[in-house]
Amino acid sequence: MTDTKPHNRDKNYLVKSDSPFLKALGVSNDAGEIKPNKYAKYRQICRFVEIFIERIERTQAVKQKRVKVLDIGSGKGYLTFAMYDQLAKAGLNPKIDGVDTRTEMVDLCNEAAQTSGFENLAFHNMKAEDFVQGYYDAIIALHACDTATDDALFYGIRSKSKLIVCAPCCQHEVLVDLQKSETANRKFISHGLFLQKQADLITDNSRVMLLRSQGYQVDVIDFVSTEHTQKNTLITAIKKNKPSPKYLEQYEAYKKAYGFGGIKLEALMREAGLIRPE
Repeated sequence: MTDTKPHNRDKNYLVKSDSPFLKALGVSNDAGEIKPNKYAKYRQICRFVEIFIERIERTQAVKQKRVKVLDIGSGKGYLTFAMYDQLAKAGLNPKIDGVDTRTEMVDLCNEAAQTSGFENLAFHNMKAEDFVQGYYDAIIALHACDTATDDALFYGIRSKSKLIVCAPCCQHEVLVDLQKSETANRKFISHGLFLQKQADLITDNSRVMLLRSQGYQVDVIDFVSTEHTQKNTLITAIKKNKPSPKYLEQYEAYKKAYGFGGIKLEALMREAGLIRPE
């Protein structure tokens, strides 16, 4: 039987269900209860924010007068609002920008930001690569589709952001190469579903290597149960060290072993001169 009752099981969640911005965004009802069809997303956001807060506290950003965050592919703004709310409550004086290409979403979120009194929260209708607003302490992206995750990672790498937190989604780029690959690793996989899963893993593992090559300490975790979403992988990266070419060497060997030409993040890094020409 489908549960049609609103959910109010937020006692242990960082983001409270009766937060005014959740009502403004249509996530909760007038009683401050999470709507049944929004509960899975609510759970994802709570966990994402919880992990972000824990990671940002490991950086020097918490000693600043203001913490600047950029949300790439902000969509309906659920995560962006929750992040602003929690950083403000933590006394970190946030300035957060959301970037999305859908005009109706951007307009909705800007109106909700005004309604919620979030003065330093703004949304912009444009592509990530066209958004030039300088340095951000942290870059976030929740289920930025396909190569949009690479755009988010690159923005953080290029500006040497202290923290990058991304939940990838729909990794299709490598799949095309794997379908044509004749390597030993490929010939034993005949089922399309397995090939897609392998493409997902290869894509995210490539991103990890490229992040590490730029001095980031990277963790990869399942941040929520598959009950809430199948796309539950979260990549967190904290800027710790100087660039390390050994990870680029690993990445090149990895491409040869699995027979794929590369990912968008690599192309962006090469274009920016972060990877030397071969």
